[in-house]
Amino acid sequence: MKETVEAAVQKAIRDLIKQEMGRFDVEDVAVDVAPDHDGDPSLRITVTYGDRGEPVDTRVMSGLVSKLRDELWRLGEERFPYIQHHFRSEPKVVGFR
Repeated sequence: MKETVEAAVQKAIRDLIKQEMGRFDVEDVAVDVAPDHDGDPSLRITVTYGDRGEPVDTRVMSGLVSKLRDELWRLGEERFPYIQHHFRSEPKVVGFR
């Protein structure tokens, strides 16, 4: 039987990612369950970005997992979130040309 993610948890993930990363043109957030490297269930979150956002700030991106983990634990979700960021084209990054 395939594991699922509660609707409230999915909504919290999407809301937090859009709040933190929305200015970088988040187009879609997909949440799935998959085993991690040890075979334990984990949350696999795929964020897809368009081409119209601000330059990506890697400090915001790197802090996202901690904020997300805190929110998930608050909701009682114990599976670790892994985030993949997919950009339609090479993103502009703050501090790089």
